[in-house]
Amino acid sequence: MPRSVRRAARRVLPWIAGLAVVAATVTPAVGPARAGAAPPSAYYLAIGASESLGVQPRSAAARTGVPTDDGYANALVAMERSRWPGLQLEHFGCTGITVQGALSGSASCSFPGSSEIAAAVQFLRANPGRTVLATVDLGFNDLWRCLARRDVDPACVTASLARVSSTLPVILRDLRAAGGPHLRIVGLLHNDPYLASYLRGATGRAFSAASLRAVDRLNATLTSIYSHAGTAIANVPSVFSLGTTAPVPAGRRRLPLDVAKVCSLSWMCRQHNLHLNAAGYRAIAAAIAAAIAAVLPPARGTAPAKPA
Repeated sequence: MPRSVRRAARRVLPWIAGLAVVAATVTPAVGPARAGAAPPSAYYLAIGASESLGVQPRSAAARTGVPTDDGYANALVAMERSRWPGLQLEHFGCTGITVQGALSGSASCSFPGSSEIAAAVQFLRANPGRTVLATVDLGFNDLWRCLARRDVDPACVTASLARVSSTLPVILRDLRAAGGPHLRIVGLLHNDPYLASYLRGATGRAFSAASLRAVDRLNATLTSIYSHAGTAIANVPSVFSLGTTAPVPAGRRRLPLDVAKVCSLSWMCRQHNLHLNAAGYRAIAAAIAAAIAAVLPPARGTAPAKPA
């Protein structure tokens, strides 16, 4: 994976487009350690879609992206190594994956064990007691297809949330059964990159409001699922101040706070790319760390992380 991504030009584009899909296939290694090296004392599994891989644009003009080392999973490892010394990140992510695709398999990614979740379960069983943390970042791609044409399809939203409701609990049960009592699972809620459509005039503002209502429904569904499963929840919407419309200075204009946050923490307002920038990923890492701190005592000599 590349270790850096060139920053985009700082101009707001008038047209907000769809999802940046990465064509690369991600195949994580499954096993306790690399050849000739002692196994780490603790593992962290990042399970999800493109954001779990830290995807960012491949260039200042690109709408597509590539996995980077500037994602929230990388930042979280640095934040949590005082709690779990030697913590090592293992990626189990697939760009564009839906909840059902993660469970059953997808043609876009190849994993040992036939699917993303099967591979994660295989890893957990191969490393009993040493896998201490997993983040689950799924659900947005199920909803994305209902929003991708810059119009909200209510029937599609309802059907997508029904699939999430039936499938995500199975994923959580499988991970819990394989990971045992040492595994802490944190489920992520989602931001709404389509708030950036606010910049496109009256039509864009109407779509922005409608997309937020759909994302709110997704987050309510995820909150219910994670709470019922006893899973800690990373409050990503608070990072992006979703629903907070008080105007704030943003360059030469004033924007609703949640729109300004999307513009400052993602690439959506600059180059048609739904993914977060490095600052956005660090802010999500802090939200995950806060969720961990809420269920575990603070690591010695550290203060709980605060979302940006």
